[in-house]
Amino acid sequence: MPEQSLEEWLAALAEKSKAKDIQDASELLASRMVKWCNVSNAKTWREAAARSQKSRFLSKLLQRELQGTATGARVSEIIRTNANYISSLALEQAQVLTDEVTKAQQSGARAETISKMMRVRYPELLRSRVRLISRTETSKASSALTEARCSDLGVNFYQWLTSEDARVRSSHAHMANVIVPWNEPPDPDQLAGIKSRLGPGHAGCFPNCRCTSAAILDIEDIRFPAKVYHGGVIKMMNEQQFRATFANA
Repeated sequence: MPEQSLEEWLAALAEKSKAKDIQDASELLASRMVKWCNVSNAKTWREAAARSQKSRFLSKLLQRELQGTATGARVSEIIRTNANYISSLALEQAQVLTDEVTKAQQSGARAETISKMMRVRYPELLRSRVRLISRTETSKASSALTEARCSDLGVNFYQWLTSEDARVRSSHAHMANVIVPWNEPPDPDQLAGIKSRLGPGHAGCFPNCRCTSAAILDIEDIRFPAKVYHGGVIKMMNEQQFRATFANA
């Protein structure tokens, strides 16, 4: 780490993060990630269309959608967002480290101790943040692409699926197999009675969330009775109740 003040170090990182080579590399990495997500997402959609009661009709719609601009615009937006995350990684974690150093100084830590902490802690912070972004943003990108395709095709619902293992957080396990309207993002923690600041969101859009949103291409594809999220609660509905509740969907 260069012999300079924390303020000078942060200023140098801030300037470097804006450099063209960093911006170009960040966009390339983000593009590769989203391209992989898009290919995987499209495959999942084709498989869903093949299973649907209206497979032939929906397959034609999907082929037309993949050539359109709405989902393409969402892809571009996701790339820009993730490129910004990547390019700001070094500065963001440097600011976190600065806060930790300030607290250490206030507690009376010696200069040698702080210097050693900075050399060890900064790479740790970067690795941890990279792992979090790679997991969370990949999942969020996949969910966003599913939502964009659903919007393009007039698909209004999805089924919340978990990874079905011991690492699934309890509030998300509570959402397993629940039918969710795209225009009503649920708050899993609130529904499970857990205090949280995360707020509402769709499957795959929470930090470290591995849940996925399985598009429901036709109401006839739902196995009733089914758990349905609506109006802030999860209800068990039969087909008649579902159609009456979402008559305009």
